[in-house]
Amino acid sequence: MHHYRLHRDPRSSHQQIIGHVLRLGRQPVLDVGAAQGILGRLAEGSGLAIDAIEPHPQWAEHAKPHYRRVYNTTIENAPLPQREYRVVLCGDVLEHTVDPVAALRRLSCAATEDATFIVSLPNVAHAAVRAMLLFGHFPRMERGILDKTHLHFFTRDTAEAMLRQAGLKVVSARPTGVPLDELWWRGEKKLTYRIAVRFQHLALDLAPRLFGYQWVFVARRAEAT
Repeated sequence: MHHYRLHRDPRSSHQQIIGHVLRLGRQPVLDVGAAQGILGRLAEGSGLAIDAIEPHPQWAEHAKPHYRRVYNTTIENAPLPQREYRVVLCGDVLEHTVDPVAALRRLSCAATEDATFIVSLPNVAHAAVRAMLLFGHFPRMERGILDKTHLHFFTRDTAEAMLRQAGLKVVSARPTGVPLDELWWRGEKKLTYRIAVRFQHLALDLAPRLFGYQWVFVARRAEAT
């Protein structure tokens, strides 16, 4: 399994998610699918109590210093407390689960009635995927939107439908850009890289459903909104 890198673009999922967490300032927080603890590291110094679920043993070990508690198991098997978490983060994790709705309902049992859910999901309607489909290709890749470990694929509309089925109402939805720092990891200090980032931000503003790489949703229980 590949190692996740921190993305510094303010429109990336990492930065959008942690921005929501810090603005909310509510605790405790549950980071589901924490990988090596990127979001936990970003929240250090905030004073927020954050727990995590991470099934991969090595990643869970890496994440431990950045969380109050790490459950090294799956969502289904984690011994979560009832009605405790005021913020639940699902960053690029639900597409890997067998039943995303069931996973969210399980997490809802551990969340307070007024909890905020922050969920990021890849956008299968991205321009690059549309182009590949146009030419008859749907490759399974090592990472990205067509990651071979993804069990589900979402557009903005189908993602919102899935969240509604889990009893959540979307409050906001914002796209992220392609992680250019992954594609051009030695170019971050170059002018051409900064120009490419600005062009991508403009494309996201003009046509988010076409150029959004992921969607970051903020949601709450339907009955609480």
